[in-house]
Formats: sequence, C-alpha cells, structure tokens
Amino acid sequence: MKKIAKCLLMVTLLIGLTGCNDKINIEDLTIALIWGIDLDQQGDVVIYMASPVFSKDVKEKNEHFKVKSLSFREARDIIDSKALGITAGGKVQTVLIGRKVIEQKNWYSLLDLFYRDPKMRLNADLVVVNGSVSDVFDFSPKNKPSLSLFIPQLLKTANFRNVSVRTPLRYFYKINFEKGITPYTPELTLKDNALEVSGTILLNKQNQYRRTLSLKETMLLIILQDRKAGQLTMWLNGNKHKKNENTILNSKISFYIKNIKRNVKKKFDDGKYQFNINLKLPIAITESPIKLNDKSEGKLVKEIENELQKELNLFVKSLQNDKVDPIGLGLFARSFKYSEWKKVEDDWVGAFQQSKIKVKVKIILVDRGISM
Repeated sequence: MKKIAKCLLMVTLLIGLTGCNDKINIEDLTIALIWGIDLDQQGDVVIYMASPVFSKDVKEKNEHFKVKSLSFREARDIIDSKALGITAGGKVQTVLIGRKVIEQKNWYSLLDLFYRDPKMRLNADLVVVNGSVSDVFDFSPKNKPSLSLFIPQLLKTANFRNVSVRTPLRYFYKINFEKGITPYTPELTLKDNALEVSGTILLNKQNQYRRTLSLKETMLLIILQDRKAGQLTMWLNGNKHKKNENTILNSKISFYIKNIKRNVKKKFDDGKYQFNINLKLPIAITESPIKLNDKSEGKLVKEIENELQKELNLFVKSLQNDKVDPIGLGLFARSFKYSEWKKVEDDWVGAFQQSKIKVKVKIILVDRGISM
C-alpha cells in the first residue's frame, strides 16, 4: 500500500513539472495593456499598442508601438520584431477606437481577432477617442500614473459616478448582434492637456457614428436602462426667481438616486408599439434652493418629478428622431408580440421611431439632510 502511495505521489509531481517547460519570465514579455485603432492622414489603418516595461535598468516604464496594418495578428508579429519581449494579449485593459474609424463602413471586422483568439481578454473596455488615438498614446502627464493604468481607472471612476457607460468587448459583441438595441460606447477626449471621459457615443446598427451624448444625457440613459452602477447624483434647474441686488441666487437642485425601480408596460395598437416606462426613484436631497421642512418638501419633490420627467421624455424623443435605441426597448417588443416583432426585427429602429413612448417618474424622498 505504501509503494502504491509513493508511486502516485511521484506521478503527481512529474505531472506538475511538465507545466514549467514553456514558462516565460515576466521580464521577457511585452504585455499589451492598451490597443488602439485609427486612420492616418492617408486614410490607412494604424494599430497602436502600449505596454509596461519591467526592467529596472530603464527610466521610461512604458513603451508604445505603432504599426500600419489591417490585422492585429500581423501588427503583433511586427511589434515582436521591435519589442524586448514576446507580446502577450491576455491582459489587455482597453481598446481605443479613433473617431474617424467609426465613421467608416465595416470597421467592426478589425476586432475579429479579439473574438476568435481564446487568449484575448473580452473584459477589456471598448472606447471611442474623440480625436486622434496617436495624441492619446503620446499623452504623458507628470501627475498621473502610466497611460495603461490611468485610462482603465478613469473609466472605472466615471462609471461609478454614472457619467459614463462601460462597454466591454464581450458586451459590445452582444448588443452588436442583438436586433432590439443599438450599440454604444464611452468617449474619451484629450482637451487642454487633460484626458477626460466626455460622454457616450451612439452607433447605428451598421456600427457607424450617429450621436454623442453629454454627461447629463448619459445619466438619463442609465436611468432609462436601469443599469445604475455605484453612486448616481442628478442635478436639475429649479424654479427661477427674480434676482435681488447683491444676492447670489442658486436655483440648482441635486440629489442621490438611491435605487431605480423600472416597470415597462407594453402595448401594440394600430400597427405601432406603445411603451409606458414607469420609474420609481427613492432619492436623498444633497442641495436645495429652498429651506426644507414638512411643508416645503412636498413642493420640491413635485418639482423634481416634473422636471426629471420632462427631461427624460425629451431625451427619448431625441433618440427616436436619431433612429437609435440604446435603451433596448426592442427587447421588450420581442418578448411581447413576437409575431409582430418578426415583421420589424430587421428594421427595429424604424419601428422604434414610430412607437409611442411615455416616461412617468415617481419620486420618493427618503432623506432631506440635516440642514433646515
């Protein structure tokens, strides 16, 4: 019995040793953390890559590569002819797409490698750059971490505050082939020597640029999607009053949205879909233009309900005019009247544009703060 146990132990140890035959030390790797795609002045596709340098003998801790190619695989081989180590793509954090790229037809095919190669990381964020990807890769602020760490953290922070969406490659693939929703990605802008999340890019079903949402509009989209992450603070303009001399008149109202309870009622009548989006929002007041007490709080809550409901309905109307449905109401249409959905599934945005959509907001005040 002891001999059998010793044999089993030896076999286990030998199996474990076989996994070390193809090991590669980290200093011998070029770890791709950021990939970029853009068009140069001649209209040719250029691929960028950023990687940290682990050698203690160099001052510059990041290296950037630029290759003119239509293929990420070809670009990687060319980069390997210049890099200190073998390129590894399994740790990629962000894929940057230039604004010029998403104005072209069939640009989505450039991402094919990410979806076919099992070693690529599909949790990487897809981000559109409002400007040149080259400028972002050359951006090196003294008071910020390296670009490969700075951009993922920037996206994470903006998403926590709900002023930005996050679109991992896996999710982009899903919404790209789902007929009941149109794709969207966060947008980065390099302005005044500062890199910032500047809004949300909306694409049509051909993945071409359609519209840019502001930070405020992005928050409205997140509310309608019921995809709140982290803390969501809204701000509205309250009722304006006559300004007295030597007086600062603040009419701003801000509040935390603690939770989003969404109920979408569906109907199909006279050849059109109808959606009633009912939102129940528990809030905590963070800024108020009036003193709050048991009598005045009801007035403020009603004011918030009316103003937020107005903004949401105008926002939905603008999406219909632009023929984009990032809310995903087509998913509700498919689950409600499948026979009618089959007639419009290949042109859902057209049916979406003709749909009757109404948003109703119910505000529940759970905290008005300690200031009276």
